Amino acid sequence: MIKNALILLFATLTIVQGYSQASKANVRPAFDLKLFVDDNQFYSAPMVETPYIINDSIIQIFPGEKLFVEADVVKNKLTNFRVVNETTDEKKTIVIDFHQTSNGKIHEQMILIIDNPFDKQIYYKAKMHLMKHKRWVDTSVYPVMAKLRAIEMWPDIVTSLALIGFELREQ
Repeated sequence: MIKNALILLFATLTIVQGYSQASKANVRPAFDLKLFVDDNQFYSAPMVETPYIINDSIIQIFPGEKLFVEADVVKNKLTNFRVVNETTDEKKTIVIDFHQTSNGKIHEQMILIIDNPFDKQIYYKAKMHLMKHKRWVDTSVYPVMAKLRAIEMWPDIVTSLALIGFELREQ
C-alpha cells in the first residue's frame, strides 16, 4: 500500500514538473528593456514576466530577443506556437530575431528577421509599440518566402512587436 502510494506520488510529481517546465519555457523572465535614443538619452523600462505566446497565436517579441518558435500546421494556418531553446525540428521551427542597430549611442533602426522553414510563404500581420507614441500601431510587412529569410526595418524606436495571423500560402 505504501509502495503504491509512493509510486503514485512520484509519478504525479514527475508529470507536474514536466508541465511546469513546458509552460515556463514559454514565459520570458522579467528584464529591463534598454534602447538607445541619442547621445544624451536612452529608453529604459522594467518588463515583468510575460508569455512569449499569447492565446496560442500571437508572438510578442522585444528588442534584443531571438526566438525559436515551433508551430503546427492545420489547414495552412500556423497554430500551437511554442518557444524552444534551440532549433530541434528544422521543418517547423521559425527563427525570429528583433534588434536595434545604433551608431555609438544613437538609434539607427529596428530590424526584424524571420527565417521560414516551410515549403510555402508565411503571411502574417504585425503591430508595433512605438516609444514616441506609447501605443500599438499597425505596420505593413512582406510575406516570408518559402525556405528563405525576410528582413523588415523601421526608423522608429519600437519597444515591442506583436506578430499575428500566421498562415501559409503557395508562392
